[in-house]
Amino acid sequence: IIHISQSAAELTKKILMFSKKKSSSNRPVNLKKIMDNTCKMMEFILSKEIDLIYSYDANDEVIMGDESQLESMLVNIILNSKDAIKNNGTIKIGTMDTVIYSEMTLSHDVKIKPGQYIQIYVEDNGSGIDSNILHRIFEPYFSTKAKSQGTGLGLSVVFGTVKSHSGYLNVTSTPGLGTRFEIFIPIHKEYCVPDNKKITEDKNNTVMLVDDDVNVLDVEAEMLEDLGYDVVKFNSPLDALKYYEKNYRDISFSVVDIIMPELSGKELFERITLINEEAVVIFITGFAQEAEYEELMKKGVMIIEKPFTYEILSEKIAQIYL
Repeated sequence: IIHISQSAAELTKKILMFSKKKSSSNRPVNLKKIMDNTCKMMEFILSKEIDLIYSYDANDEVIMGDESQLESMLVNIILNSKDAIKNNGTIKIGTMDTVIYSEMTLSHDVKIKPGQYIQIYVEDNGSGIDSNILHRIFEPYFSTKAKSQGTGLGLSVVFGTVKSHSGYLNVTSTPGLGTRFEIFIPIHKEYCVPDNKKITEDKNNTVMLVDDDVNVLDVEAEMLEDLGYDVVKFNSPLDALKYYEKNYRDISFSVVDIIMPELSGKELFERITLINEEAVVIFITGFAQEAEYEELMKKGVMIIEKPFTYEILSEKIAQIYL
């Protein structure tokens, strides 16, 4: 009777979480600590034939979230991977920094918005999920297991938790090879932006940002604003040059993409320095060749490779004031 009561209570909690009637208490929580503890616990639960490989590679550890929901989410995904592995196998779990520059369509026709995220991934080399049922795995009560093996609410709870954390889910799977779950949790700037933001307090805070890709431009502008800067942004280097001619005394430094139409970042830099020989420019790029790097760095400019994080951007800016 006690066992039945406990099972019923757990089932009720899962239903409440999925339907979002159970309120989540999102507050600053240490995601790394949650994952450390969960993985230690799961090592005891998993059979010796299954290797759990854990790696926390994201720069930030604190997110806005509900600790118990996040623990439950991780446990449910790991258990799902465990059930997919028939004999020997491996489950990899970890985090990484992910910057989304433009809207992308994930699995289940979900569109992820541009921004900076901590990506939590769980990957196994189990049996995989057939493409015919992949779209149904987050439905409540849907399960390919026997009734005695589960309620079919595990992955629906995962879906509900991700949604309550304003996150996104992506699932890729190949039958016979395995499955990868990717969870994108937005970084809460108040708790994750580095302390270098304080550098801006006694400085000219205006930054000129130039990037021809409008979607990327908006994300980069938001990152600079979160670091405490006033941003004037341009997707046309010629428009940026006209603005700089009239307002260069008000600009602390410029952040410029290297590869652009009309004028390359390098050409824009050369024209800016004709106007103001003390101009400070940080280049951003995903395509520069090594020879270009060396030539630009000899001129005293800094280069950031895309995609970059708040921490990398903040560190480069801090070097300006050294």
